[in-house]
Amino acid sequence: MTIFDESANRLKKTLEVNSYKFYIGLAIALALHLLLISLPFAFQIDINLFKAWTVNLVQQGFGNFYNYSNCDYPPAYLYILWAIGKTYRIFDPNFEHTGSILLMAMIKLPPVLADIGSAVLIAKILKPRTTEHQAYAIALIYVFNPLVIFVSAVWGQVDGVLVFLMLWAFDLIQKNYVIRAGLLIATMVIVKPQGLFLALFLLISQWFRQAWWKWLVIAFGGLAITWLIILPFYGIGANSLGVNNLLTPFILLYQRLQSTANYYDFASVNAFNIWGWANWVRDYTIFAKISYKLIGLASLGILTVWLGIFLYRQHGHFAANCLAAATMLIGCFMLPTRMHERYMLYSLAFMAISIAVIPVVKWIYWGFTVTGAVNVGYVYLRYNYASLYNAIPETWLQTVIYGISAFNVILFFILLFQTICFPKTESVAARSAATDSV
Repeated sequence: MTIFDESANRLKKTLEVNSYKFYIGLAIALALHLLLISLPFAFQIDINLFKAWTVNLVQQGFGNFYNYSNCDYPPAYLYILWAIGKTYRIFDPNFEHTGSILLMAMIKLPPVLADIGSAVLIAKILKPRTTEHQAYAIALIYVFNPLVIFVSAVWGQVDGVLVFLMLWAFDLIQKNYVIRAGLLIATMVIVKPQGLFLALFLLISQWFRQAWWKWLVIAFGGLAITWLIILPFYGIGANSLGVNNLLTPFILLYQRLQSTANYYDFASVNAFNIWGWANWVRDYTIFAKISYKLIGLASLGILTVWLGIFLYRQHGHFAANCLAAATMLIGCFMLPTRMHERYMLYSLAFMAISIAVIPVVKWIYWGFTVTGAVNVGYVYLRYNYASLYNAIPETWLQTVIYGISAFNVILFFILLFQTICFPKTESVAARSAATDSV
């Protein structure tokens, strides 16, 4: 062995990520997040709504909250905002200083902690299936993703919490704890309705593997958990034994979710996807005698059927599950109408996991990171700095929308193509060995 070989080996060993370096990396990531949430930056529309909901939850209580608030969130995440409000009230008993950094930072803290937790889950999912170095390196690649950091620590949105829950459910599915995963997904849906995206993955990955009774347990157990979580917000009236009163929480929840969905009845709500060219155009607009909404749902339906067939052919192959989850989640952003700009975020964690077993996905991951950053940055500029946004020529803005949307379509089809050319017999080990340089 030459001196150059010895130097190369020492360098490789130095660059390898072990558990110590991983937790040091997580600590740095957490410090970076905490630094950013201490700065006076946020997406003002969202953070002001979160502040108002937090105060109303404490002052009005759960039962009266929806009567005093314009909140369009289902109840589950509101418990976290209530806890934040109760804690904040210690420092500001009369809520006279809600414009301070403190309340904003406290509201941003749950998604920040969820981002760190997501990195831990990614490493946990990958460690039994690849090298320790790869598992930790990919987890750090995710937690230091600039789009992930921006959405949680700067924008102040809660999508990171949903990503954490999705990863948790995915881990349970891989361990064949399907009932637990189904109940967790039911809870996810009343954190944010976008939890339904992973419900589709549960269906396509398990429809051929699980006994019928497990689906019944998931259905009725999910309804029971949902009912218990939403009950304090909606109640059941005086006649608690009446069937109609028992159904009241479900009816009121459905009406709220339906109202929210109809409020955003546009082909795209600033999402640079296949509908980016029709941004803020009503999705009941007709093309070839079919509405945009129906075209989007049909496209998603076709994708779902194909991925179900793909996973059936792969018989629960871990690499195939990773690829299908990433494709399903990005498909939920790309294909239906009414999508918002941040919904791309849900797929990134699963693309990161896929890097360990399908090397080409790393280019798709970074491609969507760049386009997602442009998409989120466009919206942040448009609503936070309207005067600057309005100073930019309209043709420039439209070029960005059309160009990024087209590039996203290309990236999506490259990812989808991986499911078409995916070999049945290739092992996870063979694929992971090709990514030692990650």
